[in-house]
Amino acid sequence: MKINLIVFTTFILLIQSVLLFSQADTTAFDVVQSRNINIRHMLDYRFKGGSGAFERELLKHVSYTPEALNNCIIGTVILSFTVGCDNKISDLRMRNPLHYGLNEKLQEFFKATEGNWNSCKDDRYTRFEVPVLFTISKTETTAQGFIVIEGVSPGLRCKSDAHYMELFEKYSSKGKVKRALESLDVLIRRDPYNQNYYDLKKNLLTAKTEE
Repeated sequence: MKINLIVFTTFILLIQSVLLFSQADTTAFDVVQSRNINIRHMLDYRFKGGSGAFERELLKHVSYTPEALNNCIIGTVILSFTVGCDNKISDLRMRNPLHYGLNEKLQEFFKATEGNWNSCKDDRYTRFEVPVLFTISKTETTAQGFIVIEGVSPGLRCKSDAHYMELFEKYSSKGKVKRALESLDVLIRRDPYNQNYYDLKKNLLTAKTEE
């Protein structure tokens, strides 16, 4: 009996992923801690009032929109930007944008930071990458951000990471690649730093191509 290549490959991959996820927990925690320490160090040096003032300013301008809450939008927006030693902000990018009015709020925040940066003499302190996690209370997710914005669900119970991983495994085992990828993309949107998600996606797409 011929075994469907996608199903077989996914079965092996899922076994490997269980091992990878268990081994990656400690490593991922260390990476996050190191990243946050570096971000905090840079903001303490460049932003007036330090990283704490930067976070307070962001939380003052950015909050969940009703549309984002009603659609259970959970994810990590990576704010990538440059603040030259002349204090001018440029090259602002939002990697992994979430939409539903959240991007606009983040843009308003950046306008509010103009004039609040310290000058510098070293270009090493000009490029920033700050992950901002939008999450909803009582929804389990392993995603972590340097700054966390938590919304309160209006009554709708949003699904956990485990729910979408179960869907991924279910659809993968049945060879339903499109549905499996949809579930995996939700997880990637929540935690774009999680390399294991990208590995699962790559292997699933490779199996489909080789079928």
